[in-house]
Amino acid sequence: MAAALGGLVLIGLAAWLFRISRHARATWRGAGLTAVAALVVGAVALGPLAGTAPARDPAQAAGGRAEAFSPRRLAELRARGRPVFVNVTAAWCITCLVNERVALRSDAVTEAFARKGVVVLKADWTSRDAGIAEMLGSFGRSGVPLYLLYAPALSGRAAASAPAVLPQILTEGAVIDAVNRI
Repeated sequence: MAAALGGLVLIGLAAWLFRISRHARATWRGAGLTAVAALVVGAVALGPLAGTAPARDPAQAAGGRAEAFSPRRLAELRARGRPVFVNVTAAWCITCLVNERVALRSDAVTEAFARKGVVVLKADWTSRDAGIAEMLGSFGRSGVPLYLLYAPALSGRAAASAPAVLPQILTEGAVIDAVNRI
């Protein structure tokens, strides 16, 4: 991101220099155009640096342990008495991406999920799947992110019990606290 912002600053500076050099004397105009060319070359040279982030498989979340969400898979896990974390997200959702990086991919959250046997399901709403939209609506939401934590269904509790709805802005501590309550 820093490389991209640096490139934009260089392009802005080049545009400003170009504009003011148009009205300068010929010697200054040549120097201004040389500086503009150098700034544009510098901005272009920063381009490859802006794309060095590792590509992320959209089917992965929470440290790469997520399974694809389906209502059938959720029901199957709930029937087995397994705790389930559902991450309703989209590739274009900035809040979702930040939450995944800051909270869901942390070693502490991964360890808390493993300790409690939580199965992570990722409901990818990138292409606006109707089934996921219906699920969002059932929780009073019209968009992502949505984070649900289903406690394990015990013999005394119905498998259809309501999940804990986590906040839209996640912290590592909030996720771990929710997991520890199940």
